[in-house]
Amino acid sequence: MSEPIIISVGGGKGGVGKSTISTNLGASLVKSGFSVGYIDADLGGANLHTCLGMRRPPRTLQHFLTGECKLLSDVVVKTPIPKSWLISGAGDFLELANPNFGQKQKILNAVKTLEADYIIVDLGAGSSNIVSDFFGAFPNSITVTDSLPTSVENAYGFLKSGIYRGLMRLFPGRADIQKVIKDFTSDKGGKQAPTVDGMLALVKASYPDEARQMREWLDNRKSFLILNMVRGADEIRVGEGFTAIVQRYLSVQLRYIGYLIYTPEIRESLRTLGPVVLQNNPKAAECFMAIAKNLTAVLR
Repeated sequence: MSEPIIISVGGGKGGVGKSTISTNLGASLVKSGFSVGYIDADLGGANLHTCLGMRRPPRTLQHFLTGECKLLSDVVVKTPIPKSWLISGAGDFLELANPNFGQKQKILNAVKTLEADYIIVDLGAGSSNIVSDFFGAFPNSITVTDSLPTSVENAYGFLKSGIYRGLMRLFPGRADIQKVIKDFTSDKGGKQAPTVDGMLALVKASYPDEARQMREWLDNRKSFLILNMVRGADEIRVGEGFTAIVQRYLSVQLRYIGYLIYTPEIRESLRTLGPVVLQNNPKAAECFMAIAKNLTAVLR
């Protein structure tokens, strides 16, 4: 079996629907004939099991990190959706909310050994190091936002943080290269290199091989945008503008693969527990299935 296609899902701001979209996108992929794994990487407030209509799983990442379960596959639990499984981040282990470098690497290395066509990694809110590290570790990512200016701003900050943390991961122990990358996110760096292309030009002047490696990392990424809770045509166009800004300043091609109309049924699905695409809601299901089709067209 080939390695799974791993996709992280984030957005910076809490409440924009990351877990709902992760749940329903996975269910849509299952309906399209694929097997799906879910990983709840919101290590401080895991709730993906609830969105899937499950009680708190008996085995979680906590059991893997503490060594109680030797393999990450040992904490896999089946979900109510056929051909899918979940690894939950829920637990009472305080260190789980802020794992150290070794613990993060243990999880990241083990994810690639799991069996599924697609693995969806549901990230936590914000742009903390743990969120950014999980974003940067995988070449495929989905950014979720709604059309509110605060949400869009947070989504941009999430992408920026994830990109620079991903670039830093390329050069462990290289304080010289990492300083240039860190300066990009500071006020000083913003004046000297307001774009990622500008930052790469600075790196290339002294470190041409490293600059080429950074460019390859950026070019190999497949980044996607989903706009949530859309109420009209004007809001749909917010996504198009956002992708242009990301391309200009962050040097990443952000593919706008679809939007979700605002519908009370999606919120109601959180009360009834379970993906809305598996319930009687053709409008929401149509949006999610279109997104899944657009996603697989690029990744398969």
